[in-house]
Amino acid sequence: MKSRVVIVLLIFVSVMGVVFFWDQVPHDFEQGPLTKPDSSDTEKESDGPSSDVLLSEEKIKAMHLTLSSVKRQNLNRVRIVPGRLRYDDRKHVDIKAPTEGVLIETRVKPGDSVKTGQILAVINSPEIGTARADLLQRTTAYQLVRNQYDWKALIQNNVQKLVDALLSQRSMESVEKEFTNAKLGSYRSDLLPAYSRYLLAVMVNQKSAPLAKSGAISQQTQQMREAEVQESRANLKALCEQSIYDVRLERDQMLAKLNDANHRMKISQQHLESLIGSGKDLNAEELQSAAKLSRLEIIAPFSGTIEERTFSQAERVKQSDSLFVLSQTDSLWVAADIRESDWSAISLNSGQDLKVKVIAFPQLTFSARLYYLGRKVSPTTNSVPLIAEIKNLKGLLRPGMFAQVMIPGKEKSDVIAVPARAVLDDAAQEFVFIKASDRSFRRVDIQSGFKTEDWVEVQKGLHGGEQVVEEGAFTLKSELLLEREE
Repeated sequence: MKSRVVIVLLIFVSVMGVVFFWDQVPHDFEQGPLTKPDSSDTEKESDGPSSDVLLSEEKIKAMHLTLSSVKRQNLNRVRIVPGRLRYDDRKHVDIKAPTEGVLIETRVKPGDSVKTGQILAVINSPEIGTARADLLQRTTAYQLVRNQYDWKALIQNNVQKLVDALLSQRSMESVEKEFTNAKLGSYRSDLLPAYSRYLLAVMVNQKSAPLAKSGAISQQTQQMREAEVQESRANLKALCEQSIYDVRLERDQMLAKLNDANHRMKISQQHLESLIGSGKDLNAEELQSAAKLSRLEIIAPFSGTIEERTFSQAERVKQSDSLFVLSQTDSLWVAADIRESDWSAISLNSGQDLKVKVIAFPQLTFSARLYYLGRKVSPTTNSVPLIAEIKNLKGLLRPGMFAQVMIPGKEKSDVIAVPARAVLDDAAQEFVFIKASDRSFRRVDIQSGFKTEDWVEVQKGLHGGEQVVEEGAFTLKSELLLEREE
């Protein structure tokens, strides 16, 4: 009996154990045999890689992030073309020897600053001496003829006044009083006696007229005295007319000689100017010294700096030999070539302001003004020359330096734009980071369009008003990649 009870208890315990084990183990018979579950099946399905970067306050301070507001603006594409600084041709001159001679003095050296009119060198030239002596002779001859002409003109003027006085039948006393000190030349001795004879004949005729009426003298005598009056009047008038003609002829002949002397003097002066480049008058010291006549002073045409000196003292120079190079460098020219292929993409107007960067000073940007833009395309370079004037008041720039000229291009108006350094690339996909909160930044994929050196047009992805990361965007990209790897 006891054994049966034990057996029943064992069977009961076994059944309860099976029931307990069955409740603890999965038992879906439709799935087939029991297998070990895969870890991927136990994880929740992911929505893709995270696009947000969450930073601590310490990292934000260390990164020095800068933000830029996304807004609409006009974009102007700039073409950068290589160029080179050169002298301003208007302020750069090669001073050459005007004639052959010996360089007896050199007063300046390269690097010296000179003023307008300062003597740079002195040449002793026999040709200059001959030209100056000829000019001196022509000038003296002209002055002599000028004095003679002035004399003839004065005589002619006074004779005309005298003739007018005589024909008006003024008294001899008043005529002599007026013309006592007047310059009349030989015409005084011709006209005044003839006028005196005329006045005498008139007086005699007036006194004899009453006598002829009373019969004291015959009518024949009276008629002879009247004839003498008419004859003296005719002689006086003829003499006055001849005197007027003669004195004007003498003046005109002297004027012709004066013009000829003036022409010869001008020719001599122009010949000297062609040799020395100026019409400097000879002073008294040069007139008295033959050595001074052959002395030629080379002077500075404007203020500037001596860039080169070719000859030294006591050397013989020939005509057109370069003696000095004088230049002002307060302004320079930047020369560049605009290729034919870039012509349709740029926009240039006369006098337009341009930006120039010089390789020697990469941190500086200089302003320049368009001075000249060529019209002809070079067959060898397929380009047109561009010259811009650049100020150099501080003397930083030097001719020969390499430069980059920023040429304004076509403009696109009213577009959403972000700074160029805010745009990053990941597997050919451009994107930016925008500020999501105080500590988080979100990656936003964009589609770019028109691009300039500093700005990028955003056609898709942004709507304006967002805050994009400009400085530190690449660091944020690195942080995002590290978070994904974790």
